[in-house]
Amino acid sequence: MSYATDAAVNQAIDFLSAGRSSDAIARLRSLNAARETRYVQSNVIGLIYLSATENAEALAWFDRALQLNPHYPEAHSNRGCALQQLDRDGEALASYEEALRLGLAPPELFYNRGNLLREAGRLDEAIASYDSALKLNPAYPEALCAGGRILRDLGHPQSALEFFDEALRLKPHLIDALIDRGNALQDLDRPEDAIRSYDLALAREPNHPDLLNNRGAALHLAGRLQEADADFTRALRLKPQFPQALSNHGNLLLTQQRPTEALASFDNALALKPRYAEAFCGRALALQHIGRFGEALESYDRALDCDPSAAHFKNNKAALLLLQGDFAQGWDLYEWRWISGQTPKHELKLPIREWRGESLSGRSIMVFDEQGNGDAIQFARFFKILADREANVVFFCRNRLHRLFRRLETPVRLIDDLAEGERFDFQIALCSLPRTLDVTLSSVPTTPRYLTPEPELIQKWAARISGRGFKVGVCWRGNPAIKADPSRSIPLAHFATLAEIPGARLISLQKLSDQALIDEISAAPWLENPGFDFDAGPDAFIDAAALMQSLDLIVTCDTSIAHLAGALGRPVWVMLKQTADWRWLRDRDDSPWYPSMRLFRQSRLGDWSETFGRAAQALRTEVEGQSDRIRLSAAMR
Repeated sequence: MSYATDAAVNQAIDFLSAGRSSDAIARLRSLNAARETRYVQSNVIGLIYLSATENAEALAWFDRALQLNPHYPEAHSNRGCALQQLDRDGEALASYEEALRLGLAPPELFYNRGNLLREAGRLDEAIASYDSALKLNPAYPEALCAGGRILRDLGHPQSALEFFDEALRLKPHLIDALIDRGNALQDLDRPEDAIRSYDLALAREPNHPDLLNNRGAALHLAGRLQEADADFTRALRLKPQFPQALSNHGNLLLTQQRPTEALASFDNALALKPRYAEAFCGRALALQHIGRFGEALESYDRALDCDPSAAHFKNNKAALLLLQGDFAQGWDLYEWRWISGQTPKHELKLPIREWRGESLSGRSIMVFDEQGNGDAIQFARFFKILADREANVVFFCRNRLHRLFRRLETPVRLIDDLAEGERFDFQIALCSLPRTLDVTLSSVPTTPRYLTPEPELIQKWAARISGRGFKVGVCWRGNPAIKADPSRSIPLAHFATLAEIPGARLISLQKLSDQALIDEISAAPWLENPGFDFDAGPDAFIDAAALMQSLDLIVTCDTSIAHLAGALGRPVWVMLKQTADWRWLRDRDDSPWYPSMRLFRQSRLGDWSETFGRAAQALRTEVEGQSDRIRLSAAMR
């Protein structure tokens, strides 16, 4: 290589050191790899191009170096870096392996190799490669982050968090570590902590679209919907071709009850990433919300085609099948509600045989609680079938439900802990009973009531709300958590339409769990508060169950109160959004689960006013009917 060429390379290095990468590349453009060159110098030129992200040019120079010396391990390693940047992962991995074979073993090589192995799904080999990098350099924050990502992939977010924290101890402002830490905190259902981690990263890189997308997801999880919307919008303004942000924005739009806009967002994500399983699942939910059920099923199938093992896709499809009354297929897929680490079935790890329909005569079966309070009340009806089969039934459930369930029509033993040495013949999850019992839409076990309140409490609450009037118990708010579908809740103001009917008394059935509820009731003079001691103790629903016995009607949103009223056989009207939860089925105003129940569905998405207008007309008829009966009774006396 000539003196002039050496001078050009040295000057390019100086430009690069000064941050003038474009000048460095311009200085090298005149060089010709075909000239007589030294292999070390060709490798250096390749590194300059690589540093300036001119990856194709870099690769050409590394190849030149290896033509001159095929056994030059540094050029093989650097060639791997260029190929990795060009998304030619298989060739890159082969170059790294050749560098290792020739004896090169810096920590950076093991780190880069580990990244490729992780992308290829070869997690055990990736872990070993990262371990080698950390043995050579224990203070290698990037390798710690990579190890933490694999732990997240394997479902161990808490362990992953420890890796990210250590990486940040070594390099406090490492953007990737702050992002990864936020992601792990989201996995641990700590969205506010995740947001703080993302905020630290955004303070250094405020226009980082991936960071904005991740913070938007955490804000959504935290219920800060307007801020989440702003983050997704900004991320997409910075990076319009961003399928993950489009899909996440679609999920937010669903939470905001904007399914038509959500559908467009998912479709845009799929146009950019045609095999994007999560976007297909979100698209199915959007189609379901706007009543296009056949297309929704097709979209779930497309999601499962992309990712056949995804439990939540199968669970969502199960809910749609059950919504349409297809219990045969629905119950089978509903078993996929068991998502690892989030359910008792995985947490308990009980070494007890699962019941699959064998004879129960003289045998013990432990049924364990799952999901929400409403599910526990709804599916407790199946204990009678087990008892009729001569089983010794034990219900493993939350202690706060024990007092209520002691009043079940079919007595069962209630536990909230497993005594040492206790043995059972079988176990089964409560909501798996319909599947094992082959329950169809026409064979749902229906009884006027299977739960009764405590007589002393009935007297107490009857005295508390004594007096004339048609007494209507109301409940307007369920679980406010985003995951629990807050769209089932209803603004209290809509219930005022019912209070306007002469003779109607509206009485709150809402447990006063926070100051916001107290303020709501205080601002509604037409609503009676039964008292601050209402269901204020450790036992759930015992006062609500007793108070219902003195009510003429219960009007409630889709929450546990609806199931409680139905199980007690009390007259109950459930106010449902346009596409309701699967258990209320479609296009009917009655429920196969509860004979005393009437369903009022939104006729237009998000329009509670029209729904309550119909309910008010029906209530007027009920109140007038009661008045007529009272007058008739008085006349007969």
